[in-house]
Amino acid sequence: MAEPKELKVRAMLGPLEEEVEFFFSNFFGSSYPSMYRQELCWKPPTDVFETNTDYVVILELAQMKAEEVSITFQEGVLIIRGVRKAVPPSEHRRYHKMEINYGPFERKIAVMEEVDMESLTANYKDGFLEVRLPKVTARESMPIQIEVE
Repeated sequence: MAEPKELKVRAMLGPLEEEVEFFFSNFFGSSYPSMYRQELCWKPPTDVFETNTDYVVILELAQMKAEEVSITFQEGVLIIRGVRKAVPPSEHRRYHKMEINYGPFERKIAVMEEVDMESLTANYKDGFLEVRLPKVTARESMPIQIEVE
């Protein structure tokens, strides 16, 4: 049986849309509306800023444990993934509004400058995950006498 045209279009545009999403979120600070596919991962609210010594990424991850979050840094991209478990269903609960996201999430943040890979830190407290990427300090250049032969 042939795939419906809509599914074929989604399959073809999926990787392209991910690249455009990555570009928009890292260069403009927000994403563009997704028209072609349902999001498989939600994106937690994120702040990215720098101090004199660090790049800092803060994610709002309420109701999670530190061990439910995976953080990797490779080729200049910080990737934070995890799964927020849904509240178990209850017969006595009837939602009037449901805005809290559950399930898998992922954030990718491009870091354009060199960071000290040995000194990366992460701290989870009060529902916020803070990742610090220390900047590589510029080494002082010392004058070197070069003899001409």
